[in-house]
Amino acid sequence: MSPTETTPVPLRIAHRAGLTPEATAVRAPEGELTYRQFDRRARAVAEELRAAGAGPEDTVLLGVRRGVHWAVGLLGIWYAGAAPLLVDLDAPDERLRTLLRAAGTRHAVAQDTYAAAMLQRRTGSELFWASTTTAAPVSQARPVDVAPGSLAYVLFTSGSTGQPKPVAVGHAGLAAQVATLAGRYGLTAEDAVLQFAAPAFDVSLEEALPTWCTGGTAVFVKDNVLSPAELEPFLDEERISVVNLPTPYWSQWAKDLERAPRPLPSALRRVVIGSDAGRTADLTRWTAAGHPPVISCYGLTESTITATSYEPGPAELAGFAGDELIPLGEPLAGVRAYVLDEELREAPPGAAGELYLAGSCLARGYHGRPGLTSERFVADPFADAPGERMYRTGDRVTRAPGGPLVFLGRADDQVKIRGHRVELKEVEAAVAAHPDVVDVVARAVPAADGPQLAAWAAVTPGSPLTPDALRRHLLAKVPGYLVPAVVTLMDRLPRTPGGKLDPRALPAPDPR
Repeated sequence: MSPTETTPVPLRIAHRAGLTPEATAVRAPEGELTYRQFDRRARAVAEELRAAGAGPEDTVLLGVRRGVHWAVGLLGIWYAGAAPLLVDLDAPDERLRTLLRAAGTRHAVAQDTYAAAMLQRRTGSELFWASTTTAAPVSQARPVDVAPGSLAYVLFTSGSTGQPKPVAVGHAGLAAQVATLAGRYGLTAEDAVLQFAAPAFDVSLEEALPTWCTGGTAVFVKDNVLSPAELEPFLDEERISVVNLPTPYWSQWAKDLERAPRPLPSALRRVVIGSDAGRTADLTRWTAAGHPPVISCYGLTESTITATSYEPGPAELAGFAGDELIPLGEPLAGVRAYVLDEELREAPPGAAGELYLAGSCLARGYHGRPGLTSERFVADPFADAPGERMYRTGDRVTRAPGGPLVFLGRADDQVKIRGHRVELKEVEAAVAAHPDVVDVVARAVPAADGPQLAAWAAVTPGSPLTPDALRRHLLAKVPGYLVPAVVTLMDRLPRTPGGKLDPRALPAPDPR
């Protein structure tokens, strides 16, 4: 039976492997896989995981780096019926241990015995693991027929309580988004799609999954920190047709092309940008130079990656007054977007309100955190069917009559730092964990290359702690994007008589 838009993603990929077994599914620095090889190696991983007791609703650490082994491990976990836990393997050991405990993870996928041993040492856990290098099994056991509502993956985002939040995405929502995005980007079996995002970003799934479900090739670049000018020869050599890039990276590319005009690789037909707010000036200069069309996307982990998109026509481009934020655009098929006031009433056209998302895009909630789930995923009073939910994004937006959604700012203390969603409370919790810190506040402050984190910390009297020593301490505990770029140490923080912080009395950030 042919798959439909509601068929879970791993079953759609398995079906594609049967249709075009000799087509190339994965191309990476370490080699290539046809769809037949991809499918058989994933089945071998699944067989080992099932033998180790992994199955539906179990999380499995995807303990391999980007490339062939990441692809095989991801699909193998799904073929076993389990859910990958997506993490940054370069995170400090303490962070990895925290994430595994929060997700209840007892299984892992690793490249080989040595890699598995290293994972177990770093996480301090005895992990039942499967290898991505195991030969394909003799038995052709079918992939587990996962239920649409079962757990598809878990990915952590920054938490307002000072702890990371494990977002649990279900197979139904993932299947709907993959089908929608494949159509939105016009993907076919002829496409070679760049795999650029780090594995700990859910955009890595958006790059790979619609590609595999339509029979194209996911092409992994070895180094995703190279400059746009350095990326261009790779795009040309690999005949890349679609790229999905962080907005700041694309903005850098647009400015570089204006300084040094040149044609882009001829196969490139579509550019997708997201993860941060873009500027209309970059969009205007890019389009005026005749470069491929750009789709600007907005979404959150809780909305299964992308929820809205924006692709302006010539009239809209001409109507931009100066350098504005690129609008968020319109909801994708199956997504509902509400602009609501504090009483959950729809804001009048043109008025500011908070953005709430609903529909097939929503994640199941926060894995093992029912209280936090009920706080952010609330009842949808506008839905046709009872029991529907909507997600409170914390983003302030507006919409003019007949116009796109426009981003205005955050309604809470969450900020974007180098494309990462960061809760200032989590930054403060990390700083406060130092034994010499007695009080702390974190803020995002403007800088030449985008917002950066600044922290003001009160320390114990006589402490020898220095800003550099505190930053080194944090780098060993949390990811780099949670470490303040600027730390100002004080005897005490300015507070009102009621105990609240007085932000106006904070000194300018100390760059020392």
